[in-house]
Amino acid sequence: MTSQNIYEVKPLSQQDRKKLKRQYVYVITFGAFVGAIFFFIYNFVLSSSEMGNIPVLVFASFALIFTLFISYFFWGIYLDLKKGIKYCYTGIVTDKRIDKHTTSSAQHNRAAGSHRNGSSRKNTQTHYYITIEDKQHSVNYKQFSQVKINDKVYLEVSPKKKEVLAFNVLEKNTETTESYNSTIRKQNFDNIEKSLPMRENDIELVKKIFFKKTRKNLIYLIPITVLLFVLWKGIFIFLIPLIIAFVYYSFKFFIQINQYAKFKRNGYLKSLNKVKVIDKLKTTSNTKSTAFQIKTSNGVINVSEHIYNKVQAHQNLLLHKATFVNILYDVSIDELNS
Repeated sequence: MTSQNIYEVKPLSQQDRKKLKRQYVYVITFGAFVGAIFFFIYNFVLSSSEMGNIPVLVFASFALIFTLFISYFFWGIYLDLKKGIKYCYTGIVTDKRIDKHTTSSAQHNRAAGSHRNGSSRKNTQTHYYITIEDKQHSVNYKQFSQVKINDKVYLEVSPKKKEVLAFNVLEKNTETTESYNSTIRKQNFDNIEKSLPMRENDIELVKKIFFKKTRKNLIYLIPITVLLFVLWKGIFIFLIPLIIAFVYYSFKFFIQINQYAKFKRNGYLKSLNKVKVIDKLKTTSNTKSTAFQIKTSNGVINVSEHIYNKVQAHQNLLLHKATFVNILYDVSIDELNS
């Protein structure tokens, strides 16, 4: 596939203008709904309140922020229509990203004759992005799901609001599509070698990854053990959850230690597996660390950022995994068959 990146500035069509003007309706509808809520709160709660001016000032501040928010969207649509242009991109998709932003809000309920009880409500917003020749664009889920890495796409966006006016997949990456269709029924990695000796620096890397995973279990296991020791003479029914957690994390910890013992006892061997890359995906979040995934001809694997940046779609890869502990520590490109 030819890697050709084209950037153009074109005038808005009548259909583009209709699509942008339709945004006015959405903003007005949303503004009227929230405005009605503000009106209800002021007339039926604050106007008859005897709490003084502070609640009114706080309420006015929120109303002002909301007004500025609505005005910003109106202004963005106005500028896009006034400029009368759109940015057009033609190029190869080099990366895909999902961003999840989670917010929590406290809720308080007061029942008659009871104390105030608090609860937390979480709301997650998901945004989808594709990168065309190192420039990231926001798209909807339907557009995001249509493309894979190395597909050639055409994208039209408004300058201010970055509203997607047109989106077309011009050319699919046939190498990955054909490979996926021919190997989709396979369930396991194609082992080229059952086992190979590991280099000293690879062994040290696996040890580092393994003990990092083990420490995560100990973070939970140690406090649970201390609590069991302190509360052992307490009411048994309250100890049941702690006992279950203790058994679970202890079992998990000893399984990991046994796996590492087998790995060491068998001479630090690795398995070499051959797969073909179909697609890549990065997931970012404000509550979790960034996750990197590679979709291969034999399934999806989680990898490090280093490995994620190293591989490209349609390449044949050799996955280096430490035996018994099942740790993927390196990926090399199969130059002979890529």
